[in-house]
Amino acid sequence: MTLLVLALCCVSAATAEAFADQDQQTLDVTAYSPLGHELESDGAVVRCRSCGAPVALKKDFIDLHDTSKAVGSRHEAVLGDDAELFTFVNPSRAEFELAGFKKVIGLEGDVFSKKATVFDDYSWRDIRCTSCKRHLGWAFYHDELQQCINTQLLESIAAKRANEKLLASTAEKERKEEIVRKDLEGHCVLAAAGWWTYEVCYKQEVRQFHQEPDGSRPSDWSMGVYVPDTQKKDEYVGTDVVQHFAGGQHCDENGELRSTKVVYTCCKTRPKDVSVEKVDEPALCSYLITVCVPSLCETEPDDEQDSAENQHIIDSCKEEFDGSHADAQLPSTFATLRWSTVISEDSSELDWARRMQFAD
Repeated sequence: MTLLVLALCCVSAATAEAFADQDQQTLDVTAYSPLGHELESDGAVVRCRSCGAPVALKKDFIDLHDTSKAVGSRHEAVLGDDAELFTFVNPSRAEFELAGFKKVIGLEGDVFSKKATVFDDYSWRDIRCTSCKRHLGWAFYHDELQQCINTQLLESIAAKRANEKLLASTAEKERKEEIVRKDLEGHCVLAAAGWWTYEVCYKQEVRQFHQEPDGSRPSDWSMGVYVPDTQKKDEYVGTDVVQHFAGGQHCDENGELRSTKVVYTCCKTRPKDVSVEKVDEPALCSYLITVCVPSLCETEPDDEQDSAENQHIIDSCKEEFDGSHADAQLPSTFATLRWSTVISEDSSELDWARRMQFAD
């Protein structure tokens, strides 16, 4: 049961990340700046009333598939001869007019919700203006689409775990150990952190000291000397290279000798040179130092790979959903904009602006 809960938690987080990684093929969640000219050259643009940022193309307006919870409607000529806006009421009794679009440009919230949804079988996330961050509407995702994505993400996670287990073989660890040895043997890595400077010497010793401007070290002590062959006994699971250092300076707080665990890894920050990423003290006078080794990143999957895989899963599930619901004309995803927060640039409300003339 615990494993199932953990797996579902992983899927939930991955689903949110997967949707956040989507590009302009569905509901656009990227900043509008790179796409502004594309929108302007492809028909009238619907813009944020507060700052004028592009939000959607007028040609992407769609009729809402379900208006059973609407309390009113009216014709909106600027969107088309048969275009209608529908009024809905939220639990606070506030009314809002909604216009449907098959895709928009906006910043989506991280959390999916079904609370007070005006469309049955759909979860929603807030949409905000990419420029002024004003709330503009909601993005809706069908429950079956999310279920499909969750299932495929769970399968993807299981496959990745199996691959990680394979990579954790002795041969893979030995290969990485050799990479670290070539880069660090005979060298020390220094890292200044406020008053203290930390020195990690490969398979030698870890020290902590304060250096005065004249080069003297009034405070200088060992955080442990290298203890060989301890990695085989380490409970750490993975392919990072781990070294242990023990028997350092006496610790007055607990009466024990200082010790350090050094993890050599490919860091997400991807520095160009070997460097210390962080120094932690998980237990009193027991330290954990992470050392970034760029050479280890050459065989590590990057975020772009994960993003591409997530997008492939989303596209696959959308295609499957659209195929099975073609007759019902049920959208897998769509957006609704609060019409009071946006305006079409060809609206008669802007006639005064179009009539303005500026002197050279």
